[in-house]
Amino acid sequence: MMPANQRRVLVAGAAGSEKLLPFYWRIAVRPNLGQAVFLVLLMLGGALIEAFTIGLSIPLVDLLMDPAKAAQGGTLAVMSSVLSFMGINPETNTVVFALLLVAMILFVFRGGVALLTRCMTAGVAIRLKRRIKSLLFGKAMNARYEDISKRARGALVHDITIPSDAIHTSIINLGELFTAFFNCAVMVGLLIHISWWASLLVALLAYGGLKTWGKLCERPATSCGRMLYDSQRAQAKLELDAVDGLKIVKAYGLERDMVTRQQALLDLEVKPTVKLAFFRYGNGLMHEIIIGSAIVGLGTATFLLPSLGFRFSMLAAFLLATRRIAPSLTSINAVWVELSRKKRSLEVVDEFLHHLPQQREGGRIPDTIETVAIERLSFSYASNPDRQVLKDVSIRMRKGTATALVGSTGAGKSTIVSLLMGLYEPSQGAIHVNNEDLTRVNLAAWRHRVGYVSQDIFVFNESIKDNIALGYQDVPQDRIEWAARIAQLHDYIISLPEGYDTVVGDRGLRLSGGQCQRLAIARAIFRRPEVLIFDEATSALDNLTERAVYEAFSAMHRDAIILIVAHRLSTVRAADQILVIESGKIVEEGLHAELMNRGGVYARLYDENRVLAAQGAPG
Repeated sequence: MMPANQRRVLVAGAAGSEKLLPFYWRIAVRPNLGQAVFLVLLMLGGALIEAFTIGLSIPLVDLLMDPAKAAQGGTLAVMSSVLSFMGINPETNTVVFALLLVAMILFVFRGGVALLTRCMTAGVAIRLKRRIKSLLFGKAMNARYEDISKRARGALVHDITIPSDAIHTSIINLGELFTAFFNCAVMVGLLIHISWWASLLVALLAYGGLKTWGKLCERPATSCGRMLYDSQRAQAKLELDAVDGLKIVKAYGLERDMVTRQQALLDLEVKPTVKLAFFRYGNGLMHEIIIGSAIVGLGTATFLLPSLGFRFSMLAAFLLATRRIAPSLTSINAVWVELSRKKRSLEVVDEFLHHLPQQREGGRIPDTIETVAIERLSFSYASNPDRQVLKDVSIRMRKGTATALVGSTGAGKSTIVSLLMGLYEPSQGAIHVNNEDLTRVNLAAWRHRVGYVSQDIFVFNESIKDNIALGYQDVPQDRIEWAARIAQLHDYIISLPEGYDTVVGDRGLRLSGGQCQRLAIARAIFRRPEVLIFDEATSALDNLTERAVYEAFSAMHRDAIILIVAHRLSTVRAADQILVIESGKIVEEGLHAELMNRGGVYARLYDENRVLAAQGAPG
């Protein structure tokens, strides 16, 4: 199987080679096609209204300069007929006033259409942002653990947040792009109606400038956008690591180093940001020069070559139309650069939605769990496939029994726990639940039956009550207190001013390590699980509290399969079976007394634990 980092590179490369507009069409426009079509019609209608309003300047100026010739025009004839029908004398001043009134009404209506277009575009954008962010978060939560765990936490949060924001602004930008495009297209139609040869001259000059500038800018703008995205992702990773590890940062005096590294990443943003500004707005100057030169040339032809038939009123309308085209062309270029800059964000969306491997769904939902068996299991991590972490491991656990798994650090104990949780899948062998292969069991249903306390305790920045009843709503208070009592935490909780409503702080900042561990234990047993896994779950407890916790566990034996991974071997003496793992292999198994009599690996580890305990060192 191809490593995830290589897949990401290939995906980014494939997306990078795709044409820009088709890419946005597939990601942003096609899922909202109905609303997009309505918005396009609004934009086109607004552009037509504006063109018609500017077109009214021709008969208006003609009427003021040469009423006799102007009377021959169709627009004035229609306006005069309307006024006559309304019982109003169509005098010159009246017709001028009526034309101005119509122009004003059209401008107001055009403004209303523009406002409606922007509001609808904003609505589409925010709904799409919410949907994309929810999809990204869902894909991250349901991704295969082996793939998602390779990503730095700060980078992962950045990849969930920033692309959805980019989608939002991209929809706004696409609205601006199409509005500007329709304005240009309709204005060009008006110019052609006024004078085809003058329009052709201006259009060729403007199109050539826009096309040339677009080709010059697209690749550099995309490259600058990638640089900015990667720099901001690195910043998010650095800042989150610094905040999470603030105690270590201060203990080792790393404050200056962290600030210096952040400043270096911020400095990387300056050059691409300035380049993007130049790409975005630089063509505005070029368009002003082109259109200004064209207007001066047409004005000269109007006065010096009247035989061309280009009247002053036409020049005025031409000037108004080209002044509306210039900002639209600048807007098209600016939006195009902005869309190019955000393409990296859309590549991340595409990667998450279509290429991030997801954990399996479906499968059989187990009945009451009677047995869990690990059979001839071998495993290697994808990051180091040549090194077998587990080798031909077999363990059988029955309901109503407690199994202890002991061994030195790095022997493979926590890997077995991860495989039992379905975080990884065996390279060889199988895990059976009631004789059913775990790979064919519904993963969500299986995890719902398992209570798990890891050696790396994590508590949420919520109340103690919410941390115990994790994922459950409207739970009876007595059930929460029952779990807290078993974990030897109830007496401490009720001594707090806010009791079970006390918020524990970020990563349990307001609790000690032992209290966090007891909270995690309460959370695990709260579910009344059928399989209870403790991975070094009592390492932060004192001996008396640990003994009390294990005595409380003994009452759950008849209802659950219990697996205890421990370094402190004094706590596993009463286990129904003890397995010793060394270098990924089960080297000994039996009861405590049997293993001590053998004088093997277990006896040596147990004696070392007793020496460490006597010296007051953690075991």
